[in-house]
Amino acid sequence: MSTTSTQDVEQELWDLENLARARGLGDWMFEQFAPYARGRAVEVGAGIGTFSERLLAHGVDELLLLEPEPACVSRLRERFAGDERCEITDELLPEAPSVRARASTVDFVLCQNVLEHIADERATVDALAACLAPGGVLTLLLPAHPRLYGRLDRLYGHERRYTRSHLRAIVEEAGLEVLDLYAFNALGILGWMVKSRVGEATLDPRSLRAYERLLPLWRPVERRLRLPVGLSLVVHARKP
Repeated sequence: MSTTSTQDVEQELWDLENLARARGLGDWMFEQFAPYARGRAVEVGAGIGTFSERLLAHGVDELLLLEPEPACVSRLRERFAGDERCEITDELLPEAPSVRARASTVDFVLCQNVLEHIADERATVDALAACLAPGGVLTLLLPAHPRLYGRLDRLYGHERRYTRSHLRAIVEEAGLEVLDLYAFNALGILGWMVKSRVGEATLDPRSLRAYERLLPLWRPVERRLRLPVGLSLVVHARKP
């Protein structure tokens, strides 16, 4: 049972709701993995369903949502009540029985900003790889650059930030073939660095609105160029 305080839960919901209103960022993140989203899918860390809704609209046939926070689970069950394509569970990885029950049957697994919270990252990636059908794809989006690790990471419960070599290693050790691995969202680095040094560990709606105004100008840049740095790393890996 989680020991998270009521205040912490309310703050998490506040942050998730603010992120949900950042439609430009959400669409840009979804663009990273949309080509792989199909068939039977699993979303790890579904939050309040911001990307779950996009996955269902994109046409996935079945969607398992894993979310450990009870308040978020309640939101998910309200949001997707009656949708027979969805199964919602509060199970934890790497042990999650619902993931194990889907061994070698899943077409797509999405895990965004979750693995950095889990101590046993390798066992978690192994569990997600095991549920993939041959040809199925795992997408991970993770915080990049250990040098950026600071106060915000600690407050958000991050165990680590990632390098390309470390991310590639844990994916390949799980028996997956890396299709693509790249930096994402260089635009967010400065804001993260400033926020890590001053202010509260919350998502400021004004900062998000400013980011959203800049994003239409920045998004085409990262579409054309593979920049060496980004606030996050994205990997797409396929089961042979």
